[in-house]
Amino acid sequence: MKIEAITNPWLNITPDNIAACDAEYFDSYGPVQEYEEYVNNINTKVGLTFSCLPDPFCGNPQSKVYCLNKNPGVPDPCFANCETYKEATLKNLRLEQDTCFWAEHIKNECGKVHAGVNWLKSRTKQIGQILHQQPDIFFIEFFPYHSTKGFDFPEDLPSYQFTNILIEKAMNEGKAILIMREKAKWLKRIKGLEDYPNLYSLKCAQGGYLTPNNIVRKGTHTTITVDEIKKYFKL
Repeated sequence: MKIEAITNPWLNITPDNIAACDAEYFDSYGPVQEYEEYVNNINTKVGLTFSCLPDPFCGNPQSKVYCLNKNPGVPDPCFANCETYKEATLKNLRLEQDTCFWAEHIKNECGKVHAGVNWLKSRTKQIGQILHQQPDIFFIEFFPYHSTKGFDFPEDLPSYQFTNILIEKAMNEGKAILIMREKAKWLKRIKGLEDYPNLYSLKCAQGGYLTPNNIVRKGTHTTITVDEIKKYFKL
């Protein structure tokens, strides 16, 4: 399955920081800011914002393990005007990364390390110790726009089609698919995923820790082996 660059909706982002193909969905609520207010008024803890570039995925698309997550968290305000971070995000949206850019220890002009760096380091520490290197992972978010917490995500957002294709391509190539969060929604969204032989999930999804004792094979409580870790997570 070949993916042409022209099909990537994240190459065409509106001034409101949304994929152009998603504009019609949000327009049904009015200006995108009204959708933001609508969601946040239902639950004040959600913190949905379109104030920064989206993060539908992160990492190396050639990775042998795809981690299916929930949503990118609240943006780090210290990086709101950081050109280095903006450039890295745009490169990521173009699928030009050969590693998870959080592993690059992105800093702002004041030398502050982005919070995402510490998140990745803590979640992959044990696997990194086994490999003696940063694990090679491609993360995909169920909902591509930033919020403090998850909420009742749209089921038919047009930009989903592209990330669905990425996952289906990974399945065709026999890669490991690891569902971190929103397991029921991912299984419903991706055709054939529930029966996919190289499917893994987290025993405890809270916190999203990728540890050997927390990653289990499809439909079992059997944890991932060291050999499987080396097969999939190693660069």
